[in-house]
Amino acid sequence: MRKAKQVVGTGGELLMHQLVAQDVDYAFTNTGSAEAGFFDAFLTVPGVQPVLLLNESLVLSAADGYAKASRKPAFVNVHLAAGTRQGSGQLFNAYFDGTPMVVTSGMRDAGDFGDHNTLGVSAGYSSMSVVQDVTKKRWEIRDPRGVPAATRRAFKEAMTMPSGPVYLAYSGSALDTKDVEGTIIPAEALEMAHHPDEATLNQIHDALLNAENPLIVVGPEIQKASAQQEILDLADNYAVPVAISFFDFGSFPRSHASFVGMVETLDDTSYDVVCCVGYRPNTNGTPADYRFPNAFKIGIGHDPAILGGTFSLDVSIWSNVKHSLTALNALWNPADSNLHHLSQRRSELKKASEERIVQQTGGALAHANDNPIHPSFLGQRMADLLAPNTTVVSENFRASDHLMPFGFEKDDWRLVRAYGGSLGYGVGGAVGAQLASPDTPLVLSIGDGSVMYSSSGFWTMARYNLPILTVVWNNMNYQTVRVNFASWGGNMKEQNKYPETYLGDPEIDFVMLAKSQGIDGQQVTEPGELDAALTRAREVQAAGEPYLLDVHITNLGAGADQSWHKEFKLGT
Repeated sequence: MRKAKQVVGTGGELLMHQLVAQDVDYAFTNTGSAEAGFFDAFLTVPGVQPVLLLNESLVLSAADGYAKASRKPAFVNVHLAAGTRQGSGQLFNAYFDGTPMVVTSGMRDAGDFGDHNTLGVSAGYSSMSVVQDVTKKRWEIRDPRGVPAATRRAFKEAMTMPSGPVYLAYSGSALDTKDVEGTIIPAEALEMAHHPDEATLNQIHDALLNAENPLIVVGPEIQKASAQQEILDLADNYAVPVAISFFDFGSFPRSHASFVGMVETLDDTSYDVVCCVGYRPNTNGTPADYRFPNAFKIGIGHDPAILGGTFSLDVSIWSNVKHSLTALNALWNPADSNLHHLSQRRSELKKASEERIVQQTGGALAHANDNPIHPSFLGQRMADLLAPNTTVVSENFRASDHLMPFGFEKDDWRLVRAYGGSLGYGVGGAVGAQLASPDTPLVLSIGDGSVMYSSSGFWTMARYNLPILTVVWNNMNYQTVRVNFASWGGNMKEQNKYPETYLGDPEIDFVMLAKSQGIDGQQVTEPGELDAALTRAREVQAAGEPYLLDVHITNLGAGADQSWHKEFKLGT
């Protein structure tokens, strides 16, 4: 066990020493002059690498991607209240997903502001108000002696289940004061474990073992707890079909025999046991959310606010899902694999899975000659031709079905994405995820509209030579918005005119955009070019260089054939 140590230095140096003690590798940041005491410490305290991104939205998304891929808390520094607000959309994503991170900023000292101090605060203003609704906890630190303790507490809070972002605002004097003595304590036991009781585990075991028509529903807590293998073991042991939630495309492999799709699409009322593990319901208040009326319902999760949030549970465990699944699998008797109803269900699941995969692959290949390239065909060729054991960072809001080949098993795919809905996540998320797993190939799969929210992140990819392969799904549309407009109806659907959703006038040259920031790339417009382009991209990536493919795809859904946009004349 590492020991505590006494350190004398500026408040910024004490902060840096504590970050080193927390095993922080990277400080994601956009530089601000009000945090001079923090940045000065990079020159005197080794161990933490600053990662520069060109706006605070990218800073927060990169930290989020890093935390999700590494299963470690990320550290962030942004510039005062203005920088905090700039990154608030991605901070919301992190809060929604429960991503553990410590976000810091500078803060004007008392008496050091006026009503016209635009970057800081005006009289009566608190920077805490900016983050009140999108952080777990938040503090102001004005005494430099409190910097180490506040920082340790922030990391502890960020990792304690339910995890999430914590915000610290350091005053100028807290960072700048010299000759401050502080105690630096190494990080120990950042996560507090809740262990399930034996009686409850036995009840769940008996229910799953004896069920005639069971279902497991998994959610994002599986990934957070690194419990992928444990959920695979549970599904295999009890021969149970597994559905994923709307908010999760990375906790169970699509290729597994037990996989049956998204829970929101299931309407079978005959399930007799439904076990929700780390499940986050997609609740919109409609009766359809209160499903499985005849089932014995089990909940396992580490967020009591979400556990059982959609329907009442007959039995529940509030615990880290990895601990719970490990304990539950330990009750399994291998001899039970021979039970007739389990053997029969295992065989049925395997057959259905094989048929589904054949159907999905055949459906994608049926579009092999579509021009522009069909999204299903693009997803299928990416799954076949890109490197195995690849991390996929996705910001494809309408491409979930086309990305179905992706999963997480050994030599399979790992998926990182944000579910809060704030656009601009993908490029920064890819930067952070690549830093977290530098030896793992990474693909950024992103829509053309999303790219433009965060395209300056290509500069960061090039500066740090991150071998990220970016695949832009380019249909020259805000397709999600257009499809939602069409479902709303009205004049837009009647006239097949959808204001401000067409992005093709002028057409955006994503290859040129990437090249202007130091990344090479290729435009792909013909289906016959796709395999060679993906192969070439993989070779460049394997050589340690970033690369971008701008793939022109078919526009789908209502209004797909329209390129109308309202005529604009300056001054009228």
